[in-house]
Amino acid sequence: LKEMNETFNYLRANGIYTLEDLESRVSEHSAATESLKKTLDEQTARMKAIKQLYDSSAAFQSLKPVYDGLQKIKFEKPRAKYKAEHADELKTFYAARRKLTAEFPDGKVDMKKLSVEYDRLEREHKETYDEFKSVRDDLHRLLKVRSCIDTAIQNKGRTEEQMLQNRPQTRHKKEDMTL
Repeated sequence: LKEMNETFNYLRANGIYTLEDLESRVSEHSAATESLKKTLDEQTARMKAIKQLYDSSAAFQSLKPVYDGLQKIKFEKPRAKYKAEHADELKTFYAARRKLTAEFPDGKVDMKKLSVEYDRLEREHKETYDEFKSVRDDLHRLLKVRSCIDTAIQNKGRTEEQMLQNRPQTRHKKEDMTL
């Protein structure tokens, strides 16, 4: 009874008086949930990309001496030998350099800018997630109400059928109409 009272108060507070109101609110909340989920996914992807840029920057810095050592070697045979000895490090260095160049085409890696962007994204992600949770919880509540209404409608239909089946049927006997 308490739950029914809370549900009734929720519906009244949100101006939901008809099934059409309920269905429109469900569709609005579904659309909002999808939109917020897409935003959350985009924010998460960008934050992940920034973390990868941090890792790439660290790899670039740590492997720069290996790359510089390769650049100092001018003759072909020692250069090929050095490349073979440091193949994994050079491969990692080149991958890190490509990622950093893609993000900073001018060649000036600005980790402070990335740090500021990451902090901003973290705040926005938290705010978006809080909004998402609120809308999602409302949507679940509305879907529960809709489910209860559907169940009640089905039960009403079954009850009417049962009443028709259980009603005593009067049979009319054919009376002899012969005179």
